[in-house]
Amino acid sequence: MPQSRTLAGRGRGGYDGVVITRGIREYVSRDWDRVRRAKDEYWGERIQRLGPMEAFRIAEELRRQALALNPGWPSPEDRRLDFEAHLRLAELLQRASSTRRR
Repeated sequence: MPQSRTLAGRGRGGYDGVVITRGIREYVSRDWDRVRRAKDEYWGERIQRLGPMEAFRIAEELRRQALALNPGWPSPEDRRLDFEAHLRLAELLQRASSTRRR
């Protein structure tokens, strides 16, 4: 392939530079709150329709992906921090529950 037909041969100008720049601008200017709401709605509806096993399947796929990216995950420190966060949440829920009983 001649040098002028490769990306390196085109430089930053030309068609590719304009298209790539436009694509990046469109991407970063998206309504990310709307995207998040649409994803939450999609997955919520899917789990509601297919049940708790679908939620488990999704969580397992996310866990596998995380392990593929970082085989050492979660680290002992990650586990400790997660456990502490669960303890704090349990304490808050306990306080909220005892407040409602009064």
